Amino acid sequence: MCLLDPAERVTAWSREAEQLTGRAANDVIGSPFADLFLVSPPAAVAGLHAPGGHAGVFVRQDGLHLCVRVRRHALSGTGTNADMPVTVAISRDEPDAVTQVGPELRGALDSLPDGIALFDADQGLLHQNARFDALAGLADDILKQGGAARTILAALTRGEWTMGEAARLVVPDGWSSEILRLGRTLALSWIGLEDGRFLLLCRDITDLRRLENRARFLEQHDDLTGLANLQGLRLQLGTLCERTSEPFAMLYFDLFGFKRVNDSMGHAAGDELLRIAALRVRRAVGMGDIAAHIRGNKFALILRSEQGDQAIRRFARMLRGVLSRPMSVLKHEVTVGVAIGVVRFTTDGDDRDTLMAKADVALHCAKGGSDDGICFYDPELDTLRQRRMDLERDLHHALAREEFTLFYQPFLNVSSGRIVGVEALIRWRHPQQGLIPPGEFIPVAERMGLMHEIGAWTLETACRQAMDWPDTIMVSVNVSAAQFRHDGLVDNVETALQRAGCPPTRLELEITETAMIDDVPRAACVLKRLRAQGVQIALDDFGTGYSSLSFLHSLPFTRIKIDRSFVNDLHAGDGDGAAIVRAITSLCGSLNVVATAEGVETQEQFDYLKGVNCSEIQGFLISRPCPAEDIGPFLEKFNQPKPPGPLH
Repeated sequence: MCLLDPAERVTAWSREAEQLTGRAANDVIGSPFADLFLVSPPAAVAGLHAPGGHAGVFVRQDGLHLCVRVRRHALSGTGTNADMPVTVAISRDEPDAVTQVGPELRGALDSLPDGIALFDADQGLLHQNARFDALAGLADDILKQGGAARTILAALTRGEWTMGEAARLVVPDGWSSEILRLGRTLALSWIGLEDGRFLLLCRDITDLRRLENRARFLEQHDDLTGLANLQGLRLQLGTLCERTSEPFAMLYFDLFGFKRVNDSMGHAAGDELLRIAALRVRRAVGMGDIAAHIRGNKFALILRSEQGDQAIRRFARMLRGVLSRPMSVLKHEVTVGVAIGVVRFTTDGDDRDTLMAKADVALHCAKGGSDDGICFYDPELDTLRQRRMDLERDLHHALAREEFTLFYQPFLNVSSGRIVGVEALIRWRHPQQGLIPPGEFIPVAERMGLMHEIGAWTLETACRQAMDWPDTIMVSVNVSAAQFRHDGLVDNVETALQRAGCPPTRLELEITETAMIDDVPRAACVLKRLRAQGVQIALDDFGTGYSSLSFLHSLPFTRIKIDRSFVNDLHAGDGDGAAIVRAITSLCGSLNVVATAEGVETQEQFDYLKGVNCSEIQGFLISRPCPAEDIGPFLEKFNQPKPPGPLH
């Protein structure tokens, strides 16, 4: 006996019910009554309280299945009031014979969404519902009254049952299988009932398996590109390392320019670029090769179709060429650069983790400027990697330990012959490695997110030291891309000027084109705020980036610095460098900004620059960078009146 509330949840469960069903009260109270049954027909409300009750198959806690009869009685005394609690009597169903199927149980079976076939104790078919007929699709001479279970299963499994269970005369209790039938995936389960009869359950699990397969695919593949993801790459690579003896290579490659597209054109453009790149990679690989999209702009490729270093390098060059071709992204033509790092199994490692770690090292080398953008792993790269890791560790403490220092390189006004300013150049006095140039540690500091703090220190130190020199000397400070993109730059400049008591007009900030090109409107806003304070703005390395007249016109530069590569290419005034320098100096004159040539080392270069009206020069011809304490004496000596001679 049990008690149900109006929502058909169990609220009381008697000891007799526990003994019959094997389920304790604590396990069932609060559960929907219908959930306790394998077969529990949704009887009409009028039939719920019928005197004879209705049949069902109850699943015991120990797994036994009981044919039971359920009789209900409303506590209100009105048998049809569905809003009142009811008592339920559960009893063993004793049909006239186990070889018969009563109309109630037949109705129960026919109402179920799964295919159900009922067999007698001798495993002869008693009844199957319409759903079983539809899913099985067997001929009438097989699916007939009294038909043997093993014959039906042999037909369903297309002989697998006959071959696998040939020695068995009967189907064993608990047997189950999964089959493909009529284009659907079916789960078969053979269940023995306590009264000796058997049920064969046939459930259509096609959609479930499809969802599971999709989930399994997504676990190992990137949804955006359809390539393997990092987990898929690790699984495939691990399997190859364990099972194959044949050599293969793995390529790691990055797409340069992806971040620029993603930031300036939006994430939809970035996604489209990745899809196009993945399609090109898929078309380039051979049979047995495995391509993967690891994250962001980083891809990998397990290359089995090419053997030998020369063939692998040829393939890598072809891949770079394929990926470097212009792409149409949201109706805009974009291009990306590619760097590729290569490792070989088993030359560079014979396990997954070693190969992946060394591929990263090789890729970092390729990104650092290898001749063709392709780098094969070499043990010497580990030494460079360890040095980089040591650099990162020491860089964390360099500022607190006051290991940074500033050197200054003067620049000369060509017409007056006087030094009018100096450029601050940061150096790192490492306790073990000595003086480290900025080219080695600035990129590391940017990756580590330290440039804001280092940049703030540089600004304050340069402004403070400038106060030791004549008022006519301007100090120019380089601003890195990471520092320029930080929202605190303007405040840092204002703080540095105030603490040093330095007039804003004596400070100049040198900013590269690449630091501003990703967000020109924001760059214009920042530069205008700085100019409003009186700070001078120099465009550094002009001509090496994304220069355009509209770019120059929209930003308030007071100086344009001509990159040293053009100065080196002057060739007595008849080279390409000379033509570019002439054009830049003429442009600066039209825009009314100062033109400063970097890297001037010879009198010949100086004479040419003076002849094309270059305003200022900077380079070893004037002075090498020197410590702050040497600048005062240098200025005093250099700016004294001199007789005519070189540089005049």
